[in-house]
Amino acid sequence: MPAKYLQLGSDAVHYLHTGTTTLPGVPPTLDAGALFLCVHGAGRNAGDFRRTLAQLAPSHSVVALDLPGHGRSTGLDAPPSIEACADVVEQFAAAVTRRPFVLVGWSTGALIALVVASRGGARLSGLVVLAAPAVWRIEQATVDAVRDVVRGRRSQIFDRTLFAPSTPLDVMREAWMEQAKTDPRVLHGDLVTAQGFDARPLLAKVRVPTLVVHGDGDQLVPATEARALADGIAGARFVSVEGAGHIPHLEQPGRVHEVMATFAAGLA
Repeated sequence: MPAKYLQLGSDAVHYLHTGTTTLPGVPPTLDAGALFLCVHGAGRNAGDFRRTLAQLAPSHSVVALDLPGHGRSTGLDAPPSIEACADVVEQFAAAVTRRPFVLVGWSTGALIALVVASRGGARLSGLVVLAAPAVWRIEQATVDAVRDVVRGRRSQIFDRTLFAPSTPLDVMREAWMEQAKTDPRVLHGDLVTAQGFDARPLLAKVRVPTLVVHGDGDQLVPATEARALADGIAGARFVSVEGAGHIPHLEQPGRVHEVMATFAAGLA
């Protein structure tokens, strides 16, 4: 999968993209079909969208970034707020995209995407929300457990509750391998930042076509909360994906990417 770096201030931001490799400092072409820009969740990285890039190419263009401190991007800490993450995404989009794009946010990345969309400044043609509630109610015990990992009091947590009960073990391993690419200290910072974040005041400000995708086996985000998010955005479409948990684009990639491609086709 082609990869590049973009210098944003003091951070070198790593990203994956479809299409051909270009010279350093030259943005990838990204001219096939619809253009999707993907934002990962807490403590994760662009690698969570490898199947998205592989399945949507060559008919479409996809780019996925590692936020600062995540994956292969530089930085030792998580960005200090959801809004700061949105700033990074906007700067990245301005430098790398040359045409309107569909912004895809997964989990905490969806909260970031909602902030970007609510601002109305980016060249968005659409918004895709994967596995996210309007209010991210993270249990304090979860935050404390990750803090214990950072302090060396317990081993890294590879959590099965991310997945639907029917998800194969090899798919879980794939997700866990991507998790291991980001320091638990950054994951802890992400959780603290996202804990209790309330996107409900933003929903009425989202004026672009929106698709909300929810796995029917998601053990972290109840379907009622995902539907409430969709209901808060004018004209948003809600899709439930059978056999998917909290990482629907990894657990049921064929169905999710088909829905995303159909959604993007309707924007033309």
